[in-house]
Amino acid sequence: IQNENINGAISTENTRVYVIRHGESVGNLHRICLGHTDLDITELGTKQAQKTAEALSEVDFAAVYASDLIRAVHTAEPHARIRGFEVRTSPDFRELYFGNWENASVLMLKEKFHDQFMIGWRQNFGTFTAPEGESVVEMAERMEWGIKRIAEENRGKTILLTSHAAAIRALWGKISGHTPSEWAEAYPFPTNASYSILEYDGERLIPISYSNDSHLG
Repeated sequence: IQNENINGAISTENTRVYVIRHGESVGNLHRICLGHTDLDITELGTKQAQKTAEALSEVDFAAVYASDLIRAVHTAEPHARIRGFEVRTSPDFRELYFGNWENASVLMLKEKFHDQFMIGWRQNFGTFTAPEGESVVEMAERMEWGIKRIAEENRGKTILLTSHAAAIRALWGKISGHTPSEWAEAYPFPTNASYSILEYDGERLIPISYSNDSHLG
């Protein structure tokens, strides 16, 4: 969506974090709310992940992190292979836990839970809580906490993290200073295999650019 100078200046004390959405997943292809359901990326998703790794091949990453869900791990692996790294995983960076909607089709949710899905989830993203699941605010908080943790471990360096669409969107809304009721309007979902950039100054996460995807064509 946006273009970013991937070798832009970074403060010697700040940590720069590239946050990448996983490539197209089985859930994306079949329009399923996967949440924590652990299904892989598709053939197209694998190609997208490789293109993003090639686009960022000159970035001097100190470490590669990922959500522990397989679609995020397999998106991170091309970046790790280029550098001879292991992918470090954590559940902090998972997608929203959809509770009773886990692994449910979008079509079914529109038909059976129209208002809750179309108004609650789609139109009021930031204030949504999944039925018997997690709230979007809770997800944003665990994402922020997890990224601060790995940024502290890599102070002054540049690191990579692969995560998920709603998790990245909620994080960006939070660190950009918007209230949860404004998150739906502030940012769309990031595109598959796009990268967003933020910095950590020792106290807060600072958004730099969001959903860069021009490398995907």
